[in-house]
Amino acid sequence: TNGNAIESLSRATLAMFDKTGTLTKGAPSISAVFVLDNAYSEKDCRLIAAALESASTHPLAQAFALPETLPDVASPEIFVGQGVSGVIEGREWRIGNADFVGGGVATDDGAATHVFLGVDGNAVAWFEVDDELRADALRTLASLRGLGLNTALVSGDNRAAVSNVADALSIDETHFECTPADKLAIIEAAQKRGERVVMIGDGINDAPVLAGADTSIAPAHGALLAQTSADVIMLGDSLTPLTTAIEMSRKTMRIVRQNLAWAIVYNALALPLAAAGFVPPWLAAIGMSASSLVVVLNALRLNRFE
Repeated sequence: TNGNAIESLSRATLAMFDKTGTLTKGAPSISAVFVLDNAYSEKDCRLIAAALESASTHPLAQAFALPETLPDVASPEIFVGQGVSGVIEGREWRIGNADFVGGGVATDDGAATHVFLGVDGNAVAWFEVDDELRADALRTLASLRGLGLNTALVSGDNRAAVSNVADALSIDETHFECTPADKLAIIEAAQKRGERVVMIGDGINDAPVLAGADTSIAPAHGALLAQTSADVIMLGDSLTPLTTAIEMSRKTMRIVRQNLAWAIVYNALALPLAAAGFVPPWLAAIGMSASSLVVVLNALRLNRFE
């Protein structure tokens, strides 16, 4: 969506990823439910959670969908990077991260993503949500490192879930429990130390950090706001186009520099000779056309890119 992305991708030194829906398949499922308040059953919690999450477009919301009739939610409100709130039967319910829900919830240190449910500031239950890694994620991250890029993971999920993915993919740098503002601050800090950052994310909460990166990439299945903020949109579900784009941009910029160098050298030699009368007009015209042809043929080498 932005032609400048070709040049900025060629200079990239750090690839920074969102987790859910980007490195993972974005098809999460609930693996366990832990009810903390005996006044509610597991089914009650599932129904209330599904009703609240029906207002959200976050990939994790898909895990809570139920085919049953759900409670009515009044005044649903989405808090980007935190969760969703709404009024059910006169009480304010929240679903999202622990700080957003409240109640001082303590969980085990498992590798799953934790989503919490609470009412009136008190935790009622928490859910373990699992999401598989994309099949080509490990290969793509290895290819990026082979191209000389460092890798980083920024996510709103808990430390254990983020560390689990980072360890599986050998990611160099990790940041967990990040708000959209935190992610943007992390990118700005990387840029201040000289990194050229390419950010890959798919959620609404990734829009600020996508806008702040040197180059931003969003998958086509991501939120519309993320795509609007991105310089590049990847079609399909594969991550492989990331390495293709960087390799292609580097080759493109090499050819651009070659063509500029040829044009400078040719004109520096040919123009003085033609002006001094050492080159007849017909030969100068042929030479200029031949120079243009050299530039075009050199650019056509990009068609052989694999």
